[in-house]
Amino acid sequence: MMSLINNNFSSSEELLFTSRETKNKYILKGDTHQIKELDSTLIKQITNFSNLSSDRKNFNEIQLKHFEENAEKEKKRQIKLKSKIESDDDEEYNSLGQKKDPNIPILKNKKLSIEFLSKLYNKGIVKNSRSSTIDSNDSQKIIFKNGIKISISNPYIFSITKLHPFSFFYGTKKFIYNEKNHSLILPSPRFISVDDWRKEPDYSKEGIYKGIKIDNKNGLVVIDKVVLKKYSGLLKNMIWQILKVPFGHHISLQIKMFEPKTLIERVTNIFSYANKYLIPASNKNISSYERFKLVLTFALSGLYIPAQQLKPFNPFLGETFQGEYPNGAKVYVEQVTHTPLAMRFYITYKNIYQINGYFAFSVVSESFGNVVYINEKGPVNVFFPLLNESITYCIPKIKLLNAASDKDRSNLFEGYSTFNDIKNNIRAVVKFFENKKQFDEIFGEIFEYKFNNDFKFDYDNEWDYAKKYKLNSKKHKIFSKIEGSWLGKLIVDNKILWDIDAQNPEYIKPVKSCLPSDGRYREDLIWLYRSFYCAKDENERLLYQDIAQEWKVLMEKFNREERKIRNNMKKKKK
Repeated sequence: MMSLINNNFSSSEELLFTSRETKNKYILKGDTHQIKELDSTLIKQITNFSNLSSDRKNFNEIQLKHFEENAEKEKKRQIKLKSKIESDDDEEYNSLGQKKDPNIPILKNKKLSIEFLSKLYNKGIVKNSRSSTIDSNDSQKIIFKNGIKISISNPYIFSITKLHPFSFFYGTKKFIYNEKNHSLILPSPRFISVDDWRKEPDYSKEGIYKGIKIDNKNGLVVIDKVVLKKYSGLLKNMIWQILKVPFGHHISLQIKMFEPKTLIERVTNIFSYANKYLIPASNKNISSYERFKLVLTFALSGLYIPAQQLKPFNPFLGETFQGEYPNGAKVYVEQVTHTPLAMRFYITYKNIYQINGYFAFSVVSESFGNVVYINEKGPVNVFFPLLNESITYCIPKIKLLNAASDKDRSNLFEGYSTFNDIKNNIRAVVKFFENKKQFDEIFGEIFEYKFNNDFKFDYDNEWDYAKKYKLNSKKHKIFSKIEGSWLGKLIVDNKILWDIDAQNPEYIKPVKSCLPSDGRYREDLIWLYRSFYCAKDENERLLYQDIAQEWKVLMEKFNREERKIRNNMKKKKK
């Protein structure tokens, strides 16, 4: 397995950005002599430094000192030069004594050639644009090919000539590189700081339900006007895209309805109560039946947590997520197939408990997309190594109502969960929204069940069994009755095993040091994050959102190309 790579090199990145910011100031002042006369050693240091990845923070202090000394010398030389030409009032000549060229665009009332800017871009000294066109009406901004403008001093741009070290596009120029201008067609973003990325959200009941109203029949209804606005025009946009499909257009959801998280991170939310119930369940002094009830409580108590209405990013093949609980329990998730969209997960805490399995997502829509069913098909296995006991379960499907609208959007759970302890012949069936009166109600039973020797978990078979299973029947020996609400309380034999008001779930933090395949390095996700948390005003928010949308389209195009290559390889093998 690839070793973990430490991405905590903010100090060296800040140094690099500061040095380039200094060059930008010279450029804006028209001090081209300062840049043109940079000695080769200095340029080489800057270029090499920008190519560093995991070892950036080991930048040699001697080189740094040499860099600062050279910068100071160049500054003094420029001051001396300016003093010589300040008396020159001839408007035909620029500050360097060169004849003015009317074809050179103006940057803050100073003349600066496109060719010279390109050289700086290629050296990595200036990294603020993908285009060599400067808007004379807004001298501090670069015009992008699609009309997007961004300031040349924007602090969130890593480079316009090279991808950041952990980019999913790394190693290719297709789709993303403009050969004519020797630059990327979109600005590569700087990483989100580790502290910002690991910032804990509000996991209280009020925090999770913020902007959501509980409706007895329609489920969790969104009332947050900001969120609803993001879905305005969704149906019209989708219809327009569908009409263009015969002409080679590929459907792409608008990024305004997304949140800056990936699906492989979001699915771990349902495991937030693991320590609360699985550590006590590992006690060798309790019975297998009591252990079974604790695992069932763990599984049902976390279902309400991913209640947000904004959509997470679909992960790409090979994308990963690594997290950790407050007590140090580790979480690993990886996207393993593209069709169907499937991910495997593994959670472990010392030698006390392990959670592993996979989710294969299937989506079915009805009523022109207004009703959407999301199935997370697959087993979740809870294993206790010291006891050599395991319990396998599946989760119900999610139902989205008014999914294509910006009014009365809601979600709820429907269907069934089954729990199987093959070793101890214990089984449970839990039914969701069975009588259609209260959307969050659950009913079920724990009973004795003799498993066949060749029994293997199959999601569809589990659902068929649960659908046919009749509560209160005398076919099996009933151990316990299950009732309550997946939004509030779980009651087994009139005893409350989980109460939402009793304890907040634990937040699974992203780890500090992660694999380069982690979703936090996606360009579209990073720019969307900037639009959520870093924009100073609405215009800046929309700018970052537009850049994120363009990166998303490029990444989807790249993903389709990769899929074609895989399919062609499969055909050749046949």
